[in-house]
Amino acid sequence: MKKLTAIITGALTVLAISATAFAANLISAEEARAIAQKQVPTGSTYLHTEAELQKLQPYYEVKFFDTATQTKYEIDVYQVNGKIKEYNMERKALGGSANVILSKDDVKAIVAKEVGDVSIYELKLDREHGLYEYEVKFSASGLRGEMNVNPETGVVLDKEVKYSF
Repeated sequence: MKKLTAIITGALTVLAISATAFAANLISAEEARAIAQKQVPTGSTYLHTEAELQKLQPYYEVKFFDTATQTKYEIDVYQVNGKIKEYNMERKALGGSANVILSKDDVKAIVAKEVGDVSIYELKLDREHGLYEYEVKFSASGLRGEMNVNPETGVVLDKEVKYSF
């Protein structure tokens, strides 16, 4: 019985030391905020940071709001390495349009400008509540995402990019 107690005590000690070392390498909420701040326009208002956990991977959910464009931003930053897990933006004031002026090639150029060199695997013009918007799904090395674009102005209405590392 003494051997079993010693083994369990030893295992718990190793686990406690490992957990402490792991926690020491995590970034702080303030560091996550600074990383996320670089992803939003200057002048966006910081709202809050919340610690989250998904599939045993801790991350921070950092939220901002840009009053000039009525756009909300949510950037998820891994606590372990400070890399961005997911980026979301959504314009609150703007929606689709009754007019379709931009071509699919125009929209591809907008996506390339926003995200970079990506492969677009779905691009369609959708109509909802009488208004049109382009829905785009794309992927590239290390990321995948979706974007909705106003077909008259080219304004990105919302964007979601998920990064995989």
